[in-house]
Amino acid sequence: MVSDTHVGLDPGSAARLSRVYAAVARLAPDFVLHCGDITDTGLPGEYDRYQQAVPAALRGRIRHVPGNHEVRWDPTVKGLYRARFGAVPYSFDAGGVHFTGLDLTQPLLEPGHCGAAALEWLDRDLGRRPTGMPALLFQHFPVGNGHDDVDDQAALLKLIAGHDVRVLIAGHIHRETVTQRDGLTQMTLRAVRDEPVFYWAVLNDDRGTLAVSRVALADDGTQASSPVVTVSLPGRRTAGPPPGSAPGPSLPAAPPELPRPQWRLRLAGSVQGGIAVAGPVVTAVSTGGDVAAVHVADRRVSWLWRARLGPVYRRPAVDGGARTLFVPSADGYLYALDARTGLVRWRFAAGAPVLSEPLVAGRAGYVVFGARDQLLAVDAATGQLAWSVPGRGFSAGRAACDGQRVYTAAADGYARAHDLRTGREAWSHRMVSGDRHRVALYGGWDSVAVLGAGAVVVATVSGSQALETATGTLRWSFPGTTMYPPAAVLGDGTALLTTEQGVVSRVGLGDGGVVWQASLGMRVQNAGLAVAGDSAWVVSEHGRLIQVRLADGREQGSVRYALAGCYCAPAVVGVTLVTGDQDGLVHGIRLPPVIAKTS
Repeated sequence: MVSDTHVGLDPGSAARLSRVYAAVARLAPDFVLHCGDITDTGLPGEYDRYQQAVPAALRGRIRHVPGNHEVRWDPTVKGLYRARFGAVPYSFDAGGVHFTGLDLTQPLLEPGHCGAAALEWLDRDLGRRPTGMPALLFQHFPVGNGHDDVDDQAALLKLIAGHDVRVLIAGHIHRETVTQRDGLTQMTLRAVRDEPVFYWAVLNDDRGTLAVSRVALADDGTQASSPVVTVSLPGRRTAGPPPGSAPGPSLPAAPPELPRPQWRLRLAGSVQGGIAVAGPVVTAVSTGGDVAAVHVADRRVSWLWRARLGPVYRRPAVDGGARTLFVPSADGYLYALDARTGLVRWRFAAGAPVLSEPLVAGRAGYVVFGARDQLLAVDAATGQLAWSVPGRGFSAGRAACDGQRVYTAAADGYARAHDLRTGREAWSHRMVSGDRHRVALYGGWDSVAVLGAGAVVVATVSGSQALETATGTLRWSFPGTTMYPPAAVLGDGTALLTTEQGVVSRVGLGDGGVVWQASLGMRVQNAGLAVAGDSAWVVSEHGRLIQVRLADGREQGSVRYALAGCYCAPAVVGVTLVTGDQDGLVHGIRLPPVIAKTS
């Protein structure tokens, strides 16, 4: 068993792995389990280097699962992984044990999530085992026992507690741990990236045990083996609560002066794409391909229509007349849907998953979006290609437009301005430099560009940059991980910047000067905030809505509305804030009456 090999483009990055796999091959194992983070960035060249490090004796014997480093920056939505290693989840039987490889990773996101479909698959898979056959699960993220990388881990632990699962092997944390409770042993592995190490598991049929040792390789090639844990396999394990779990939390009622959850709708998959608004009509999309439109009026919500497309990871765009929705899909198409009926007006084949948020540039009648390393503009009325710019780098963010130019940021480390009519580049600005791995991770691959006061604000993992729209000259920079929560430009020459650690800053667009700064003490990822009345309403990663006063940044209160991870950009319709979560729920939250006017 190995984990976290993190093979990069540097030829030396696979050297340690080659040593480890050569030592493993000499032991002639029946098979090898790899618990993910195979590569450093999920780039094609990294997969090539990894496979070159696999000796002939192990080819076809390594069973992989992906880690977050395979999917976080992947413009193919796990397509590269599947092409190299096949579909996941999967299972196989060996030595009287049932082995199941799970995938809890989420495209474009760092944390893990099981989801209803994966849990249903696992329940069926474990239920098909022969009577008396114990099971071993291997996956990237550990669960329970203080780990919180998987937001719905309680459901996973509850499920496996009902089956004869004896062992759970994971990676991700780059250290060795062993926890045992009620007959279930969870073990996390040290990272090959950090040291030449692997784990050797031996099934003893006479004793009915699985003995696991850690094997460390010295520089001279000698091996030092240390016992780690021995797991008993025969008979059913004792029934009991899942290891390290506690009763699931419940949502307390909100005081009357705070926002109050009013209604919920459930879609298939996860709702992480953001909420599109056209007047009183709200459209939510899901990674399961659900597209649902509802009419929101005060405290009531009514269904208008529902459609099924390919998976959707980013928010649809709406044209100026609120007549057409433009929905980006990982199936490789941009769809134009009639906003009143949900019927498809046209679809444009982008040749790659469409993982960016479209922008409607009304003056030219174009829809601008990215697919893999291309920036494309199509006619909003017909879906015909107007222009494309190849070789720009992957983007999962959104462009901005001032009627003359389109402004973008991408994973190649550049922010650019393009002529709206022709796509011709007007200027470029290098945001990040370094090798391809560093640029891909720390460039503006998920940046939502915003305009104000003659500047375009773009962001990287390291902070926001305000560039002159005319020339691309840097006006000011602002430190912090402000890329994932989109910035919000206010009408007075200021903007709200939010870091993923939950620090909200109101800054002047002229010089980047800080008007106020508020630390919320909770993580904020792609969801960010919505502005309504005199407040900013911030959506946290863990399902809390926080009210921040625009005048001075003072926190006014908060309410917990969801138990799953929340990465869906919110929107305000009248006095209702609408957002979604990874369990597929769309939440309608009534805001206090004093902020009824939406800004």
